[in-house]
Amino acid sequence: MADHITELRAKCLERGASGIHGISRTFRNMDVDHSNWLSLKEFGDGLKDFGLSFPESSVEELFSYIDKDGQHGILFDEFLEALRPPMSQTRISIINKAFAKFDKETGDGVITLEDLRDDYNVENHPSYKSGFFTKDQVLSEFLHVFDKGIEDGKVTKEEFTNYYSGVGANIDTDEEFVKMMTTAWKI
Repeated sequence: MADHITELRAKCLERGASGIHGISRTFRNMDVDHSNWLSLKEFGDGLKDFGLSFPESSVEELFSYIDKDGQHGILFDEFLEALRPPMSQTRISIINKAFAKFDKETGDGVITLEDLRDDYNVENHPSYKSGFFTKDQVLSEFLHVFDKGIEDGKVTKEEFTNYYSGVGANIDTDEEFVKMMTTAWKI
């Protein structure tokens, strides 16, 4: 089973799925009826479209493995969890620090505009400088980068972690990942 997951993850990344955003796009492409879940047929056809030719019994096993809730359909969160590259404790720790830095205003486990207003400087953003965007519009655009589960203007710790799990898939060492995070988030 792990080999099939690894192959599918590699195919997603190979197709320009630079992490979680690409996996989301992959899911949407497989979800031909736009039901927000994958049927066994959609999943099997999607694997074939990716050039993965698993025996039908393996496709069924993989489908059942990913379908954690047993509802005979793969939800995006299940798909994401199965394909998200595993992260080391070092990476998880620095992601948690970055998240906590911005969730300090409300401390509710969700990053919102209110959490960002005092700490995220929009002054040099081109759209703000030109007067095209307000401060809140720039902040909303920033949140949208991470807000890939339910797009509600709120970024959960899981969405934040998923984003950096995808980013981290393209960074070879923990040291490089930590350096990127500490530089980006000034922690």
